[in-house]
Amino acid sequence: MSRIEGSASFKIQGPVTSVGQLVEQKKMVAFKLPEHLQAELALHDQQVAARQQANQAAAAANPDRVFAQIVKNGQVVAMVYDSGSAYIQQNVPGLKLTEDFAGQSLADRRLAELMRAVPGTVIYDNFLPLPGQTSANDITSSSKVDQSLLPKVTARGLSDMVDEINAARDAAMLAAGITQKKAG
Repeated sequence: MSRIEGSASFKIQGPVTSVGQLVEQKKMVAFKLPEHLQAELALHDQQVAARQQANQAAAAANPDRVFAQIVKNGQVVAMVYDSGSAYIQQNVPGLKLTEDFAGQSLADRRLAELMRAVPGTVIYDNFLPLPGQTSANDITSSSKVDQSLLPKVTARGLSDMVDEINAARDAAMLAAGITQKKAG
């Protein structure tokens, strides 16, 4: 991986082991990725971040636009806005919505989470009125960004680089005299 991200601070209880100590104790190897892979990972991260920023900008410019509604028995039970904000008609015990993304990415993830917690049918247009409304005329349809207008990601995906990363790891282990254990 090229980076580690987290939105929350965690308290660590118990012993802490450094990567260096772990390498020594478990007869593992730490290795430097080849320069071309480092560059490609950096390019991938940069391009994905540019796409995310474009999605976030579109959502921020239109925070009141509805991305999707979840409908059950002809009633709106949940709604997700382009910004990722969510409206839930009822209390759903144990529901914890994603907070690590923004814009379209957040809307997509939250819609999926809501669908698992509050089953129903998803609609993306011709929205139904919310409880207490007589019509949905004031519900503005999604400002979803045309994907062809977003910055392109030309770098290979992380999963496409796995074979090269594994080969670099194997070479480093061989150079360190560590034999790999075969699964099976």
